[in-house]
Amino acid sequence: MDGLGIAANVIAVVELSVKVASICLQYSKGVKNASDDIVRVTQELNNLKVTAEGASRLLEGPYGAKLETSHQLLGAVKAAESRLERLEADLQPRSTRKAMSRLGLRALKWPFQSKDVEKIVQEIARCTQTISIGLQVDQTYVAEIPPTLPSQAN
Repeated sequence: MDGLGIAANVIAVVELSVKVASICLQYSKGVKNASDDIVRVTQELNNLKVTAEGASRLLEGPYGAKLETSHQLLGAVKAAESRLERLEADLQPRSTRKAMSRLGLRALKWPFQSKDVEKIVQEIARCTQTISIGLQVDQTYVAEIPPTLPSQAN
């Protein structure tokens, strides 16, 4: 059951990173003065997505049940998921902006200062690195398994 739990959380991280990156893309089109910050956040979200997709492939692969390190990454994956949920909430337009957009007025404003962006990028990068290190350990384990013995994976 733990394997299914971590895999579900990893998939949630992938989906959330795509969703938040999509919101950032909307900001990049509507906000002129924060494009560098938006690019930095989007790049880090993409790094997390790629790493989480790698974790998902590894966990769902034939040796997934035997990957002890990846199964212990639940804390890091949940931290990433939580951070992405907070970021998504922070990026949602406030009611004033929603009302103005209904009137056809653009009121999209990037909600973060550069120092906030630095903190966000560092938090996402820390989650990405933790997951990546766990993946490297387990990929080494998988690489050491003789390829002629796939029946032992079960």
